[in-house]
This record gives sequence, structure tokens and C-alpha cells, in this order.
Amino acid sequence: MGKGEKYSGRRDAGGFLLGLFFCLFFRVNSWLCSVPMWLTLILHFAAGLSLAWFWATLAAWLLAGIVRYCFIAFARWGASVPPPQKENKNPYSKKDWRDSD
Repeated sequence: MGKGEKYSGRRDAGGFLLGLFFCLFFRVNSWLCSVPMWLTLILHFAAGLSLAWFWATLAAWLLAGIVRYCFIAFARWGASVPPPQKENKNPYSKKDWRDSD
């Protein structure tokens, strides 16, 4: 945000990708949700399971992380909107109330 703009409609892609990276790789919940992906990779080498199962679970893990982070980013974006200004109807708090007599 520049030039005195307090609220801007533009979002930087770097901030979104950094937050997504954080949600996918540094949160405990995300690592717990990636257990099926690691199990399919281990089963590929140990029992000969198709590698397509690993790629499918990897895609599901990434998609779930992206959807979760998009929801968080959307909620944060909606919460940052300032409330609309209400019209001041109090005649004593207006700037020129002395001139109205």
C-alpha cells in the first residue's frame, strides 16, 4: 500500500504465496494430514504399490492446503474492510452549529 492508501483492493502475490507456504509446510496439522502421502510412498517402495497413488495423495494434500489457506485469506480480507461512515445527525456536534441560529 502506498501513497497514503489505508485500504487497498490490490493484494500482493508474494504475501499470499508466503502464507500458503507457511500453512503447507510449517503447521503441525498440515504434516499430520500428509501422513497418507508418506504411507503411499513407503508402500510404493516396500510393497510395489503404484506411484500414481502417491501423486494422487500429494495432489489431495496440496489441494486441501490451498483451499484452507484461500478460506483464511478470504476471511482476513473481509475482516479488513472498514465500516461505512454514518451521517452525523447531532446538530451540536457539527462544525458550524453556532451559525445555524
